Amino acid sequence: MSAVSPRVIVLAGLLSLTAVAAAAQDRILTLRDVSPELADLIGGSALDFVAQEEIAYGVTGKSAYDTFYRSSAIAYGGMVVGRGLTDDATMNLKKYARSKAAVAELEAEIAVLTEGADTTEWTTEQSLAVLRAAEKRDQLSDEEREYMLTTGALMALTIPVVEASVEESVRLTGQVSGLVSGARSAFGFRGAAGAAKNVKRSADRVSDIPTEGPALIESMVVLSSGLSMVAGDG
Repeated sequence: MSAVSPRVIVLAGLLSLTAVAAAAQDRILTLRDVSPELADLIGGSALDFVAQEEIAYGVTGKSAYDTFYRSSAIAYGGMVVGRGLTDDATMNLKKYARSKAAVAELEAEIAVLTEGADTTEWTTEQSLAVLRAAEKRDQLSDEEREYMLTTGALMALTIPVVEASVEESVRLTGQVSGLVSGARSAFGFRGAAGAAKNVKRSADRVSDIPTEGPALIESMVVLSSGLSMVAGDG
């Protein structure tokens, strides 16, 4: 029986590694994965913060692990879009409110509403109060009114998405121990360490959601109701 050449052995090893690599692939999360409704409204726009984040998750062919990876990515994606929309709305809200400081007939009322604070220090609530005062005196432009109406409604649609992220992250945290301990059985001796590491990485991605999420939701509720009220829809 002829000996197998070193070249054949090396080639076989490379093919084996290629097969392993092909079995474990990354996919990029889309906003549609997180919320088809939001994807229809803002997918592909400057507000598609999920696309901007480029959230990757693994696919290994092992159902329990793939479901965990994908679910954790979706939970994280829900927080990403919630944070992004909140930051964007807060920035624009304060910008519109500051622009009213130059309106002479609002000067005295604004001083009372903001307790004389500098415009750069106005809180979200103070900014909303200034805009409500401007709305009552017909000092909102059509563009401002349309922005607030649209953003208030968009925020309302996103709140349940963030709530789902909070609930899912708690559920996923409870699965980590079992997935780590079962990695050797699922992936064999060589793949166990990598699988366990990936589980922990996915778990780390959602670990702050249960504590951060409620505060974010509270901010979104304030923005949604406040913006809609300013726009005359509340």
